[in-house]
Amino acid sequence: MWLNLFLRCESVAEIKSLYRKLAKEHHPDHGGDNRTMQEINDAYHLALEKRNGETTTDTEGKEHTYHYGYTVEQAIMDKIAELLALRMPNVEIELIGWWIWVHGDTKPHRELLKAAGCEWHSKRTMWYWRQVRGTWSNKSFDQLRAAYGSRVFTQTDEAQQATGLAGRR
Repeated sequence: MWLNLFLRCESVAEIKSLYRKLAKEHHPDHGGDNRTMQEINDAYHLALEKRNGETTTDTEGKEHTYHYGYTVEQAIMDKIAELLALRMPNVEIELIGWWIWVHGDTKPHRELLKAAGCEWHSKRTMWYWRQVRGTWSNKSFDQLRAAYGSRVFTQTDEAQQATGLAGRR
C-alpha cells in the first residue's frame, strides 16, 4: 500500500514531501504505531532507491543526478534529529542537498555543535555537517538551495525526528 503511494510520485522531492506528511501522521510520537511507521520507512527507501540515477534540471539549466544511499540518507536523518534534540533557541538547522548547515545565534552552543561533529565554516560564518565528502562550492546559498533543494528545521520539528528529509532534491 505505502509503496504504491510513493511510486506515484514524479520526483525525489515529491517522495520526500509525501514521506514528511506520512511521518507527521503516523509517527509513534504523533499517535501512530511502530509497525506502520516501519512499513512507511521501508516503502520510502524502496521508492528512493528506484529513483537512483534520476536527473533533474535546476533553475539555471544545470543537470543534477540523484544518488541513493541508504546509509547516507539514514545518517542525515539521524544527525538532524540529534541537532534538534540539543534545543538551541534562535538557531536554524538547514538541509541543503547532503549538507546540514546550522546558523543563527550559535555562539552559546559552540561546544555542543563541536561535540555533535559539526565544523565551523569561516567563509560562510556558520556550522556545517556532512556525511559525504564533496567539493566546496563558490555558489551563493540561494544558488545552492535552487540546485539541491532546501529545508529548514526548527525546534518545533523535533517531534518529527527529521524523518525522511535527507538527500538531494
